[in-house]
Amino acid sequence: MNEILVEEENTVYELDPECLRHKEEQRQLEEKRKQKKQENDNYRMQKRPEKRNQNNMWIICWLLLVICQ
Repeated sequence: MNEILVEEENTVYELDPECLRHKEEQRQLEEKRKQKKQENDNYRMQKRPEKRNQNNMWIICWLLLVICQ
């Protein structure tokens, strides 16, 4: 049987192929979750400036109404 040795800090572990495959699948799932979260965060950040601009327009309109009277 092939030995697969993994060294972490000061310890050496022997891993079987099944364990390595499972570890790789977990890493890929975590990567997908992070990517999805980043996409969601980017979407939210794109929406925020529009709302901020909309609020600023209301303030400007209100100020113009107050000043013009």
